[in-house]
Amino acid sequence: MTQTPTIGFFRMLPLECKKLKRTGCLPAVVLCGLFAAAFPLANMLVRPEAFTTLPGDPLSILADANWQMIAMLNILLSICLCCIMYHTEFADRGIQKSETLPVKAHLLFLGKGTILAVSGIVVILTECAALGFCALHWFPAYTFDSSAAFALLKFAGFQWLMLLPTMLLMLCIASICSNMWTSLGIGIILTFTIYVFPQKNLLLGLLPFSTPYHLLSESVSADQTLLYPAACAAETILFALCGAIYPSIRRYHS
Repeated sequence: MTQTPTIGFFRMLPLECKKLKRTGCLPAVVLCGLFAAAFPLANMLVRPEAFTTLPGDPLSILADANWQMIAMLNILLSICLCCIMYHTEFADRGIQKSETLPVKAHLLFLGKGTILAVSGIVVILTECAALGFCALHWFPAYTFDSSAAFALLKFAGFQWLMLLPTMLLMLCIASICSNMWTSLGIGIILTFTIYVFPQKNLLLGLLPFSTPYHLLSESVSADQTLLYPAACAAETILFALCGAIYPSIRRYHS
């Protein structure tokens, strides 16, 4: 009797993308990126003199003025995506049916996490492109050369890394809660609870749902350039391991 070959990670990704085709996740990612990118544009159209007269790097000035709202939208998008991703699994006992397939339990979580991380790249690049456009259009001294492009990409990479722990933690919560509204409620409560915490506190600032508000310029000025990326990388790995191990535990006890 031949054994059915196990589906690997790279075969799992296209299957995960097909599951999300009719959920509205892709339009949500695009619309959120465009909506968040509209904030710096609106700010500069309404009151450009409030920013162009400030001393310092134009990108840092624009990020300081707009990233709090942009980060909030990115967190809310992450919550919605995670809830939708696992709602498709729990609906009609899909998660139990998938356990009968030749699929390693942890690949389901890792596949969704990969899609979530790529979605974060798309959104943040869109938002950073808007910041770059505003700096180029409204700040006469700003020139978009190779060093400016590198600075913009470094900023985008930093903010994406700050968002990853929140995404993975929310995905873990969604994988545990079979009811989408439960995981959605937990995500919203965490978002607004941690938002009221003092962001300047180092320990509180390293918590998921708080790190997306932290800016690269703040790390540089506080001489913490490596602290936040290292902490976020460690949190991301921890939540990825937890999310990958939990399905095996659930399958064992079910």
